[in-house]
Amino acid sequence: MVKANSILIRGFGNAVLKIFILWRKLSYPSNSCPEHRWILKVGHPILNCFFLSLLGIILLSACQDGADPSKAPDFTLLDLHNESVNLSEYKGQVVLINFFATNCPPCRAEIPDFVLLQNKYGPKGFAVIGISVDQDWERILPRFVQALNINYPILLATSKVIRDYGNIYALPSSFLIDKEHRILRHYTGMVNKDELEPIIVNALSINK
Repeated sequence: MVKANSILIRGFGNAVLKIFILWRKLSYPSNSCPEHRWILKVGHPILNCFFLSLLGIILLSACQDGADPSKAPDFTLLDLHNESVNLSEYKGQVVLINFFATNCPPCRAEIPDFVLLQNKYGPKGFAVIGISVDQDWERILPRFVQALNINYPILLATSKVIRDYGNIYALPSSFLIDKEHRILRHYTGMVNKDELEPIIVNALSINK
């Protein structure tokens, strides 16, 4: 399962690791290497100060970018009518984001529950967004939507949105987010109405 905070960590984790490796090499050089002897004369305190400052700059930059590990990454994707849909349009709503494929049996099996939840809680501020990873979508998706009576928007995945949501590696994969679009749950594999409904009700702050 991909955890929400991994979205942020991947962004600067490699840089931090490289800085640590370099610090180790410079702080503990081999005495047998003549070209490294000057480092011993400089002393560890100066090196420590330098690398801590560099690490602080990287962490500060990440914060200034506004990256929040608990927030669902925003996206703008096309729907089946070639219209752009932005996640920010759903601000103030509890949203279930479902990555799926039409040839995935568990994906098909969970959709009727999503339809029921959309019918029941849609008027109260809940929304389902389906994101299809199908390649031949023009031929497949319209019939798929009609056959399953899907009552929520189906959007077309891009490599960016898949990457932003933790490099989706298994389908179905669903993210339940609250009104501020903080990630409440990430489900890898099929999820049903009984699992989702209590969390949705709580996030909407309503009585069933």
